[in-house]
Amino acid sequence: MKIAFFLIACFTAMSASGQDYATFQKRLSALYNLSSISDTAERASKYKVILKRLIAEEQIPLREKDSVAFLYFGKAHEVEWMGDFNGWGYKSEFNNRGVQIPDTDIWLLKASFPTDARLDYKILVDKKNWILDAYNPYQQWSGVGGGSPNSELRMPDYMEDPIHRIRDNVPKGKVIQDILYASDLLSYQITYNVYLPPSSGKEKYPVVYITDGYEYLHPQMGNLPTVLDNLIADKKIVPIIAVFIDHREPANE
Repeated sequence: MKIAFFLIACFTAMSASGQDYATFQKRLSALYNLSSISDTAERASKYKVILKRLIAEEQIPLREKDSVAFLYFGKAHEVEWMGDFNGWGYKSEFNNRGVQIPDTDIWLLKASFPTDARLDYKILVDKKNWILDAYNPYQQWSGVGGGSPNSELRMPDYMEDPIHRIRDNVPKGKVIQDILYASDLLSYQITYNVYLPPSSGKEKYPVVYITDGYEYLHPQMGNLPTVLDNLIADKKIVPIIAVFIDHREPANE
């Protein structure tokens, strides 16, 4: 009875918002209906079928319009979601604690975001294990800690900016890598990389200096050489030289 009341309340609230969430509701119902199956073997069988279908449809997290249901499948005493949406734990007003579907190992957190949002997150299990979402194929690297992946929530209307994609028909600049420089200020050697625009010769070019250069140079993070190639080709900027300064000590990155 409690489960039925919960679902009715959720679906009534969704309908009141003026948007149709039929598919979202159907998928949530299938998850909650597992609790009503008394036979353990039958419940486990249907659990596997539902999980397999959600993975095949790339619906973990479950998304429709502005609504999302984060899902975790596994044994736990407590499950939380940490990410851009709650300042990675610093915004207490966002309810990030998951609710366990009774008689299952499924944990769920519902939230609402703009339909074109893209947000990083990790799952925090039992207050100590920070893990990627095992069934979400999308990841985005973070510069924190020298580069590591987070799971990536892509809402239904999100579209990757084409400026980040390598284009075969665009002239490519050249990156001179790992030039050593002895820094008097830091008292150790640092490295830097230099991007030269396509067809660069003896002309003079504007120069931009980029701190945290490792992150902005990395194809999984800033991917700036590709961005510069595309911006120059589209004539949105003039050809420039970019100096990527890596503040890390080479022997202790």
